[in-house]
Amino acid sequence: MSGALRHTAWLAFAGAVLLGPAPIAGADQSTLSGQPADAAVAELQDQGYTVQINWVNGFDTKPLSECRVTGVDDPSSAPPSPGTFTTVYVDVACPNHDGGGFGFEAGIG
Repeated sequence: MSGALRHTAWLAFAGAVLLGPAPIAGADQSTLSGQPADAAVAELQDQGYTVQINWVNGFDTKPLSECRVTGVDDPSSAPPSPGTFTTVYVDVACPNHDGGGFGFEAGIG
């Protein structure tokens, strides 16, 4: 590697380390989709968002930990500023039943 090329590579590396990762522009749908809804809501709130839930499937009486995120809508598409309220809408699908099969149980014995 030539001296000039090595110097350029070093500057690019140093710049990336100093600047850190680029901030996410708005709520990142791709990383939240499919996650348990409680974890996704907590993550968005930690980033400063106000979260509204759209119940798109299943029972809304289920705990969010049993539900999954199917989408995130961030109308502003910009990260929240300190002291402001930026609302994102999280689409959540929950189980349609309690897992009790067809509503009856049979025992042998």
